[in-house]
Amino acid sequence: MALHKRENSSNWYYQFQFKNKKYVGSTGTANKTKALQVEREIRNKVHGEVFLGQAEEITLQHAVLKYLETRKQFSYYRGMESISRKMFGSKRNPKTLKDYSCYGLPSDIMAHELQTKDIERLVARRKAVGDKPATIKHEVGLISSTLREMQKLGYRVARDIVFPQLKTSYRLRYLDASDEAALLRELDPHSTRNGVKSLEERTSEMRRNVQDNYDLVIMLLDTGCRYSEVANLPWSRVDLDAGSLSIYRSKVNNEDMLYMTSRLKEVLLRRFGERQANARYVFENKAGKARGYAAQAIKKAMDRAGLNDPEVVREKGGKVTMHTLRHSYASKLVKNGISLYEVSVLLGHSDSKMTQRYAHLAPNDASRKAVGLIDSLHAVSD
Repeated sequence: MALHKRENSSNWYYQFQFKNKKYVGSTGTANKTKALQVEREIRNKVHGEVFLGQAEEITLQHAVLKYLETRKQFSYYRGMESISRKMFGSKRNPKTLKDYSCYGLPSDIMAHELQTKDIERLVARRKAVGDKPATIKHEVGLISSTLREMQKLGYRVARDIVFPQLKTSYRLRYLDASDEAALLRELDPHSTRNGVKSLEERTSEMRRNVQDNYDLVIMLLDTGCRYSEVANLPWSRVDLDAGSLSIYRSKVNNEDMLYMTSRLKEVLLRRFGERQANARYVFENKAGKARGYAAQAIKKAMDRAGLNDPEVVREKGGKVTMHTLRHSYASKLVKNGISLYEVSVLLGHSDSKMTQRYAHLAPNDASRKAVGLIDSLHAVSD
């Protein structure tokens, strides 16, 4: 392995020799997995420069499409595709699905011609029309990630762009017990409401969809998994006897073993007993493939449950989304004394710093001590 550490730094350093030339430097990270990735990228870069000569050129738009092409199976693909359209001057109305123009980068700009001023101008225009920092951060992040991947693939790209550090501060939205109960009532497969066919009138496909939505939400609430990790889970990774799940986290390329709650085990036992003989996935679409991203009905249930009413959003600090279910799982654990490190492991975070967003939910022992002290002082004065 070509990685080592120095006494005066916590970061990993790479060192390798290629064509009688030595390459040494810092990977810029103390995370060994990330350091290995950096070292591989540098090796690929050196190999490309030595054997490929002048790297192949590519437009930024083509590069972004190439980057997205390999991520079609992920739940976040649609969102990234929407960001890419906007990046080059086209937004889509979510209701009419009609495209309209907006500010964007030139579609013919080459990846190696992009400059810091182009990014600064893009950010300024987005701020001018009221885009939130988090929205802008996603767009800039897509550009940055695309350039890194294209460089790894041997394309000629701009390497000296300074990307802005966009600060995103927002309150963490999660479901409390009453919120969770309200959502599950709306998703209850046996409930009826206006505009929905009675239980007797529903087709087998309708009944399956309604049950799947309910069961999927239970699984997300009780495991804290990302949507894609559950929606693409094969039965081969479910051990009902042991009450465990083997979860592959494609986003961070790691695998975890999680245990089922009693509620979840009951759901999975029922689904296993009712599944088709050749069913491969826990949640399947009409074609018998993995469910993939199909969350519209669940999002509508969130709205019907009142979780996204304007007053509630203002009071609780944000809209409820599918990812809120993951935050809800984490919030329950932290509030009940599970350490942030353990929560980080359970969520499959590649960097434990990501778990710090839940730190404020931890039981506040200092506040308890303060209350006890003030109460005792009041008792003495009385």
